[in-house]
Parts: sequence; structure tokens; C-alpha cells
Amino acid sequence: MSDPAIPPTPRSLGNRIHTIAAPLPYRKPPWVNCYVIETNDGLVLIDCGADWEKGWGALLDGLHHLGFDDRPVTDLIVSHLHPDHVGMAPRVVAHWECRFVMHRVALKTIPTYNDTEATEAWMREFAANHGVPADLVPIVGSMGPRPDFMPLLSEPDRVVDEGDVIDLGGARGLEVLYTPGHDPAHICLRDTDTAILFSGDHVLPRISPVVMYSDIFPDVLSDYMNSLQLVKDLSIGLTYPAHGEIVAQGDLRAHQILLHHERRLREMVQRVERIDVTAWNLVLDLFRPNLAPQDQRLALLETVAHLDHLALKEEISEIDHDGVAWYTSRR
Repeated sequence: MSDPAIPPTPRSLGNRIHTIAAPLPYRKPPWVNCYVIETNDGLVLIDCGADWEKGWGALLDGLHHLGFDDRPVTDLIVSHLHPDHVGMAPRVVAHWECRFVMHRVALKTIPTYNDTEATEAWMREFAANHGVPADLVPIVGSMGPRPDFMPLLSEPDRVVDEGDVIDLGGARGLEVLYTPGHDPAHICLRDTDTAILFSGDHVLPRISPVVMYSDIFPDVLSDYMNSLQLVKDLSIGLTYPAHGEIVAQGDLRAHQILLHHERRLREMVQRVERIDVTAWNLVLDLFRPNLAPQDQRLALLETVAHLDHLALKEEISEIDHDGVAWYTSRR
């Protein structure tokens, strides 16, 4: 059995599609799947990993292993605005002078991605407003110094929208499916030749990606569940995710993730019907104990995304007590 911490060897998946696992500078997830598609003009790269020397070396070594030393990368398409997917974009673009492609919403969210100090200030206020004890707010809300693997980003050279097709030549293209939720700028790409879906973090084989509350985009959980329903309704089959192994039936996996969130929503309604709670109460109640501060932060953001969804649907109520949001039954 292979070691899950050791990235797999670069390999061909057929249909002129190849995969390179770029290691990441943290334990989970240990790497990101970068997909390489051959075209008549060169190579199209989907996602690139975080910006550090091991990741860059793995990408170059992977292209060499695949026999692409003399093939330029003409396009870098990034599924969404998280550093394990987009962090190395400035280096990739500078090295190959390639086009940098993202969804149009990235134009709105890149300024926030680039402003770590403002994001941290917002997160601390958010934590306090959702019941995190005062002594823990600096811990849960702290982003720490901006890591080197997350350089500042420029705007993409090309922005795409739902239904656009990125030309691969020879009547083949990548159809853009706009799938917000995990990130407001998230896209999946469907190969018009093979119907294979490059799913980014939208559909993953073993976990449900975190869905984080946003003060800019209302009801991100609804966005995510609607995006999952899109994959289900399209009867998506073979799916290449950004983390983990290939998914044989993307529509089935999307359905499973939908059920997970529906169960979590029902569980939250039941708890709120029993007793008024803060989001922090539910984090302590629903998630495993002894989470690291970063995981506590993500758990809080996801919990509020669920509670916000329920409040917007008028299944529960949100009330303010001395600057802290409490959630109560509408019954």
C-alpha cells in the first residue's frame, strides 16, 4: 500500500491528459494534483500548487518525467483562489510567459487574498461576534505572518464565465462550470472531447471541502449545494479532483456530499430547537476536540455558513446579545 504522505509519480491518464502531484508545505493535504493537457501549441496546466522550492521542483521534474522539457506552458488555469492551487501562479507565469486564467469573480476577491492584515482583523472581530471567548480570540483569529508560499497575486490575464469554452485546438475545449461555494471564484472544467470533469476542490473523493462564511457573498452554503446539484444533474462521470484519487462517478460523489450537508443542517436545527447557541458552542459540540487554531477557525467559518443558511431560510433566528450572535428556534 502506498504511503499517503508521498506524492505519486507523474503519469499519463490517457487522452493527452497527465497529472503531476505537487507537494504542499503543510501536512494536510500533502499535495495538489496538477493536470497537464497537451495541445498543438504546448501545454495547458490546471492548478499549480503553493509557491515553494519543493513544489516548483516537483512541477519541473514532473514535466521532464513526462517528456515535456521542450513544450511550453501556454495557459495556467486555476480552479480557485486558495494558495495550494494558485500560490505558484506568479512563478509559473513569469517562467513561461503564459496566460493566467481564472473566473471573473477572482477580480473581486484577489484584493482580499492579498491583504492578510485586513483579513486577520476581520477574522478576530468575526470570532468575537460568534462567541469565541476573549482569551481565545487572538488565537482563533490569528492568521500569522503571510507565508512565503503565498505571494501577492496580480489579476488574471483572462477571466472566464459559466459556459465559456477554453480552446484546446482540434475542436476540443474545456467548458467552464461555475461552481462557487468552497471559494466564490471556483470553477470546474469539463473536457468537451471526453466529458471528463476537472473538479478542483468542488468534488473530492474522501472529504467535503470546507465552505466558509463570507460577508461579501450571501449564503455561500446555498451556492455550494446548488453547484453540487449541477454536477449531479449533468450526470458527471469520470472526475479528476485536485486532491486524492480519481473519482469514477462525480455525480454520485456530489450526491453524497449533498447528503452530508443536509444531515449537518438537520442536526443544527435540532440543537437550536433544544437550546439557544452561539456558533462557537456548536463548534465545540460538533467537531472533534483539540483542533489546531487553524482548524478551529475553519470550523467556525463553516458553522456560521450553515447557521446563516438556516437563518436566511427562516428555519432558525439570529439575535444579538451584547455584540454576540445567538441562534434560537423560531418555534
